[in-house]
Amino acid sequence: MAGIAALAIGTSAFASTLEKGTQVILAFDQALSSRTAHKGDTVRLHVVNDVSVGTRVVIHKGEHVTAKISEVQKNGRFGKNGQLRLDIMPLDYAGVEIPLQPRQKGNAVGGSRGTKAAGAAGVGALVLGPIGLGAGYFVVGKSVNVHPGDKIETQVSKSVHIH
Repeated sequence: MAGIAALAIGTSAFASTLEKGTQVILAFDQALSSRTAHKGDTVRLHVVNDVSVGTRVVIHKGEHVTAKISEVQKNGRFGKNGQLRLDIMPLDYAGVEIPLQPRQKGNAVGGSRGTKAAGAAGVGALVLGPIGLGAGYFVVGKSVNVHPGDKIETQVSKSVHIH
């Protein structure tokens, strides 16, 4: 009986928690574009750096990660940039699921193009009336283009007890 108690105490000494918010850096293994991507497409990535709890590595550098595209917005007129939203599948450590935060690439409207489109439409409307609104129409936003090796940061989405 004393041997069983000692075994239980020894086993619990290795238990620890991978905290919510722990950073995980991923790199894309494939090219991706908001022009050609579709909702439901699978995306391949890998872990860039080991993630440890204490002295134990729980997410290994090079580990393959799969994500699904959950939303695609194409670029458009008036400086509207493309967007991709990725739902990252959980990782596994010794039968324990490690959930990761979804991530987004691209900004809906941003940078100088979005500002120029809004400015062109605003000035055009003031000077030329409704016809001037068409000036913003000719400013097209950017597509999201990802290349193999591009990095994206995510986080562990909930604390996980590791045995």
